[in-house]
Amino acid sequence: MSRFVVVHTSWYQEYINDMKEIISEELSGLEVNFYEVPGSLELAAMGKKVIKESKGGIAGVIFCGAVVRGETTHYELVTKETFREIGNLALDYTDIAIINNVICVENEEQLKIRNKKNTLNNVKALKTLAKSKEEL
Repeated sequence: MSRFVVVHTSWYQEYINDMKEIISEELSGLEVNFYEVPGSLELAAMGKKVIKESKGGIAGVIFCGAVVRGETTHYELVTKETFREIGNLALDYTDIAIINNVICVENEEQLKIRNKKNTLNNVKALKTLAKSKEEL
């Protein structure tokens, strides 16, 4: 397998650090590059830039972030656009494994419960998908 890319947000740094640690452990021995963006809406654009500039050699990209519902409709906009943009990347770059590990929750307590389990499941899915695409 070639290298893997992790694009993550700067929000909720404690949880992002847990995600990065889990990913690093699961992809131990493989080349992994990390890129930080301000928020979830910027994830897909950075992912696309890294993919385009790499000119091949990327086995997979995992996007990491957390979106916690607030008191405004901003949550709805951020979650829908983030998921749409990451989904579009997966359709545009079908030879690369692309996994969305943006965790959308109602409150921080839900984030605490889901963060590690979701990230572990998603990085395992990244490895499996990358291997499947490599074998095609």
